[in-house]
Amino acid sequence: MSSGRYPDDGMPFAPEIPERWREFADRREALLINYGYNTARAYWADLQDWFEWAVERDKDVLALTEQDKKQYVALLRRRKYSESTIRRRLLVLRLLSGDQGRQRL
Repeated sequence: MSSGRYPDDGMPFAPEIPERWREFADRREALLINYGYNTARAYWADLQDWFEWAVERDKDVLALTEQDKKQYVALLRRRKYSESTIRRRLLVLRLLSGDQGRQRL
């Protein structure tokens, strides 16, 4: 017998997470497991910022173009981020994508 307190058809559920978002989260976790706490925390925040920036612009964070990266870097510079922070954010994205050999911006 069902009470009216928790009707199955009236409960809101979170929407399904897109596969690419899940892949990003899985890659991020696999990358960060190899680092100490403070480095992992900084890298996690950097990657989360990349992710949010990409999602807001309807871009795939795992397939950003060089132009996308330049736009993001320009945003960070407008916000007066230090060059070392910008370099770290570019580095961690390259690490995530396995792209260590690419040229720097």
